[in-house]
Amino acid sequence: MNNKIVLVGNPNVGKTTLYNYLTNSFEHTGNWHGVTVDKIEKVVEFESKNYSIVDLPGIYSLTSYSFEEQVSIDYLLKNDVKIINICDANVLERNLYLTLQLLEMGCKPTLFINFDKEIKKNGVKYDYDKLSQLLKIDIIINNYNVKEKIFSFVRKMEKKYKDNIDYLNILPIKEVLDILSLEQKKLFLGKENFIAIKILENDENIIEKLKLSSHQKEKLKILSSKEDYQSKIAGLRYSYISNILKECKLSSKEFVYGKFFIDKIILNKYLCLPIFLMILFTIFYITFSSFGAFLSECLKSLIDNFIGTPINRFLLKVNAPAWIIGLFSNAIIGGVGGLFSFIPQVVLLFLFLSLLEESGYMSRLAFCFEDLFYKFGLSGKSIFTILMSFGCTTTAVLTSRNIEDKNTKIKTALISPYMSCSAKLPVYAVIGGAFFGKGNIFIIIGLYVLGVVIGLILSSLLSKKILKSGERSFILEFPPYRFPNLRQIIIVIYQNCKNFIIKISTILLSFSVIVWIFQNFSFTFEYVPTSQSAVSMLEIICEKLSVLFRPIGLGNWGIVASLIVGVVAKEMIVGTMAIINKLPNTNNFTDQLGNSFLSLAFVINFSPITAIIMLIFSLLYMPCISTIAVLSKEIGKKWTFIACLIQFSIAYAICFVIYNFYIGSLFAKILLSIIVLIFLISIFFVSKKLIKTKKFCCNSSCKNCSKCCF
Repeated sequence: MNNKIVLVGNPNVGKTTLYNYLTNSFEHTGNWHGVTVDKIEKVVEFESKNYSIVDLPGIYSLTSYSFEEQVSIDYLLKNDVKIINICDANVLERNLYLTLQLLEMGCKPTLFINFDKEIKKNGVKYDYDKLSQLLKIDIIINNYNVKEKIFSFVRKMEKKYKDNIDYLNILPIKEVLDILSLEQKKLFLGKENFIAIKILENDENIIEKLKLSSHQKEKLKILSSKEDYQSKIAGLRYSYISNILKECKLSSKEFVYGKFFIDKIILNKYLCLPIFLMILFTIFYITFSSFGAFLSECLKSLIDNFIGTPINRFLLKVNAPAWIIGLFSNAIIGGVGGLFSFIPQVVLLFLFLSLLEESGYMSRLAFCFEDLFYKFGLSGKSIFTILMSFGCTTTAVLTSRNIEDKNTKIKTALISPYMSCSAKLPVYAVIGGAFFGKGNIFIIIGLYVLGVVIGLILSSLLSKKILKSGERSFILEFPPYRFPNLRQIIIVIYQNCKNFIIKISTILLSFSVIVWIFQNFSFTFEYVPTSQSAVSMLEIICEKLSVLFRPIGLGNWGIVASLIVGVVAKEMIVGTMAIINKLPNTNNFTDQLGNSFLSLAFVINFSPITAIIMLIFSLLYMPCISTIAVLSKEIGKKWTFIACLIQFSIAYAICFVIYNFYIGSLFAKILLSIIVLIFLISIFFVSKKLIKTKKFCCNSSCKNCSKCCF
């Protein structure tokens, strides 16, 4: 397609927002680095013509340090396309570094300037017409109504940049090209000059793709030894940008991009963690214990009054068979309908996560946690994945791509299933609510903390020998605080609710019906509720498997069935329990199901200790199938298998020790005492190391750090 438009730019400059605007899409955006982790493409029609819009992951330069940066660079090298280069006017000098590299590559991008109104408020103004003349490229200023202008520019946009940048003439580009063979030069669609520059910069990815012979490597080594070309080329680019902007800057006032007075408190080394925990407690309280719980009960009442009760009345009126009534009442309305009632809590959780993302707080969290996470073999950027895991682990794993070090990326992806995702909310609400009442909020917070602590400890152990992190490198800009974009928040909530509802309406509905059939029919296909001697298929299968779970107090066959089905989707744990306990269609789903766990008259019942064991095991035992699939793609099948094995073993070991300690096992008491002692000693030594002075710089190009560091 001739009208293919590729959006390129630094992280956090508004690429995906522009993509959503041009394509009427609902892709996830955020006020922090690493939201887009793979290319996104969509064909749109404008004035009877088709345009293919491609959104590439954010890159600071055409030298890759992480997976998503390599995605962008490979695409630009392999494709001859029209480019819109999005720049943030607040940090135009830094953004133009990528623009220069695109020009060096022979591309002719159109510059799209974001946040121009923002810098004018700070007393800075540019002459963009002058900048356009000096760079010899077109420039569009974002005025929030530029769709027609962009597409009109695309029609006349050129792919090739025919002019030569002055500073390239002093580089030995011809000497490098003379060393390369004709086949090697053809690999990159006429971008030979740029490849020569990357060779001089000693870009490992480019050199690896060229498959140089030992003779070529020797010649290039002699050539590159004459001068430090990596530093020289970077210096030439920055000097060129600086000179251009001096001519284009109409007015200037000194200000620090991203700095805000509240950072003195939020990034204080003693206050940052308590503030973060207080924010999380507030989120959990509103979501699980007050407003969220009230909305869930209201929604369940609506479902039962307007869907469940009319269907039951109709089935009774037409004298439907008992198994048909049971299927609709117990499996579809009782099981799946009950899961719909948790939608308000899912909405609230993603609402609060979106507020954290959009406001600019997420990047500051990465800085706050960098030192702490480094002790455990992770990066400050791992906080993005961990927080996103509270929403959905499957999508959270993808955000680990923005971590440069391969081993750190694996560890971050590997520990993400230990975080408590939104799919586990029904388990906590039903079981925790039944046994702990209003105190359940503290149980839920404890489970979230437990998942994080175990994940960090596991990462620390893996870092010792197996997955050692590479050399520490952490560069991340502070975006300015911004009022959350209402449209983006609605998009995030809509997308996640849609996914939740689709999952309930397809996978969970299908498995609810399958579970109900296996529970209500024997292997001879007798209907168990009307038979005197028939035993259900589900009970026979799970009774045999229950031997494995008896040492941890979960030997009930119904619990085993729920946990097995929970591997498909964690939401299914509660739905399966409702089916097995034959929960009647009722307005108060959570209370009724919870009360059934207190009675020995139902198949699935718990004591207080087995309820705690069930909550811990549900938190830790296995990721869902969709997360396993994404892990397999991101970190490989071997590490995914190891991750699942380790996770099940940890869950089993913790539950085994707690349960056997409770029932009086001397071995368990000794083992638990040793574990607690080691944990306390570790906390003591880690705490001593963490109390140290730390400075944060909100701008990598800052020339007066005493004013912007804190």
